[in-house]
Amino acid sequence: MAQSGGVVIVSNRAPVTFSRSESGERTYARGAGGLVTALNAVSRRAEGALWIASAASEEDVRVAREPGVCEIEDLRIVLVEHDPSAYDLMYNHLANPLLWFVQHGLYDLPYAPELGGETLRAWEEGYLPTNRNFARAAAEALSDMEEPVVLLHDYHLYMVPELLREEVGEEPLISFFVHIPWPEPGLWRVLPSYIREGVLRSLLRSDIVAFHTRRYARNFMASAAELLGAEVDPRGGAVRWGGREVWVRSYPISIDPAEFEEAAESPEVLREEEYVRNLPGALLVRVDRADLSKNVVRGFRAYGRMLELHPEMRGRVTFLAQVQPSRGDIPEYAAYAEAIRRSAGEVNEAFGTPSWRPVELSMQDNFPRSVAAYKNYDALLVNAVRDGMNLVAKEAAVVNRKDGVLILSENAGAHEELKDNALSVNPFDLDDQAAAIHRALTMPAAERARRARALREAVLSNTIEDWVAAQMHDMAARRKAFS
Repeated sequence: MAQSGGVVIVSNRAPVTFSRSESGERTYARGAGGLVTALNAVSRRAEGALWIASAASEEDVRVAREPGVCEIEDLRIVLVEHDPSAYDLMYNHLANPLLWFVQHGLYDLPYAPELGGETLRAWEEGYLPTNRNFARAAAEALSDMEEPVVLLHDYHLYMVPELLREEVGEEPLISFFVHIPWPEPGLWRVLPSYIREGVLRSLLRSDIVAFHTRRYARNFMASAAELLGAEVDPRGGAVRWGGREVWVRSYPISIDPAEFEEAAESPEVLREEEYVRNLPGALLVRVDRADLSKNVVRGFRAYGRMLELHPEMRGRVTFLAQVQPSRGDIPEYAAYAEAIRRSAGEVNEAFGTPSWRPVELSMQDNFPRSVAAYKNYDALLVNAVRDGMNLVAKEAAVVNRKDGVLILSENAGAHEELKDNALSVNPFDLDDQAAAIHRALTMPAAERARRARALREAVLSNTIEDWVAAQMHDMAARRKAFS
C-alpha cells in the first residue's frame, strides 16, 4: 500500500556515522552541526520521514550496500555510496572551494579562480554523478508514496531537482533549502555558464526554493531574472520559468534553546568554566570554524587595533578564540589555519606581557569549552565576511549569564533578526570593528542588560521548531494552491 504524504529528506551529511568497535561490533555516533540538528527537527515533526545522505565512513558504505532502510533510534536512513573519485571531485573541487567561495564572496578576483578543463571535469565527472546518485535513491524511496514531499538541502545537491524530475516527473512536491548565502547576480558570472545556468534551471524545477534571509531570496530572484530571463514577482515571492511557478521564501534557521540550556549546566561545561573564569580581565569571545568566510584573521587584527587605540585596555581583557579545524585537506583552508595562528601570535607579541596574553587561541573542537565561553563572555565577536545565518550568535545569546554584548557582521544572515540589539560592524573595516569591541567592553550595565534580554527574547521567539513549522505550513499551502 502506498504511504500518503511521505517525507524524504536529502542532504550530503548523514545524521549518524557508523564504525566498528574493537570487538568488531557495529556502532554509530550522532552527527553534529547546525544543519544536522535542524534536519533532526524536521525528521521529528514529519513522522516516518526517510533521510537519504552520503556514506562517509567505511562502515557507512557497508550499511549502504545492505538492502532496505536502516532504522536507528527514531531515524530511518538510506545511505548512498558514491564512487570515491567522483565524490572527491564534487566535494573538494566543485562544491568546496568553488561554489562555497563564489557564494561567500571569498575569491581575490584579479587572481582567482582560474577555471577551465579541470572545472568541467569536476562538474561532469564529480558533481553531476553524485547528484544523480541522490536523485535515484530519492526516486526509489518515492515509488510507494502518494503525494510525497522531498526536502533537499544545500549546495552539494543543486542538480538533484532536475535529475529527480527526470526520474519521477512532477508529482512530488520538492522544497530546496539553500543554507549558505545566495549572492547578487554579478558574482554568479564568475562561474562558467554551464554551472550557473545549470544550477538555476535545476533549482527552478523545485516547487519552493528557500533561504535564511529575505536578502538572499531577493538575490535569487534577481539571478533568475538576469541570468535566465525568468519572470519574477519580488513582492509575491515567485519566479515563473519553463511553464512553472516557483515560490521563493525565507525561513531564518534557529536553535533548540532547551538543548543549549541543558548543555550549559552539564558537568563537562562546568569544569571548563573554571578555565574560562580564570582568564584575566573582561572576556571577548569568538567560536568559529577555521573557514575563510568567518573572518578570523581580521578579527584578531581589529582586536590589536583596539589595543593600539586604547592602551588603557591592555591587561584588562582577554580574547578567547575557540576555532575548530575545517576542511584541512583543501589548500586554501590549510593556509588560512596557518594565517589564524600567525595573526594571533602577532597580537600577543605586540601587546603581551609576562603576566598577560591578549589572545588565547584554541584550534580544536571543544564543545564544552565553547559553551562555557558562551556563558561567560562580556563581548562576542561574529564578524563573518558573509554567512548563511551564523547560529553562534543565537546559541550564545540563550545561555550567556553576563549580559554579554553581541558584535555582529552586517553580512551575517543573523543580522536581519538580531541587528536591533547587536553592535553592527562592517566585516572589512578594522577601525569599525575595533571601535565596536571597545564600546562593547565599556558599555554601561543597564544598556548591556537591555540588549542581552532582547537578544534572548528574539531567539526564543523563533526556535528550530518554529523554523520547521513555517516550512510545513507553506508546503501545505503550495500543495493546496496547485492541486
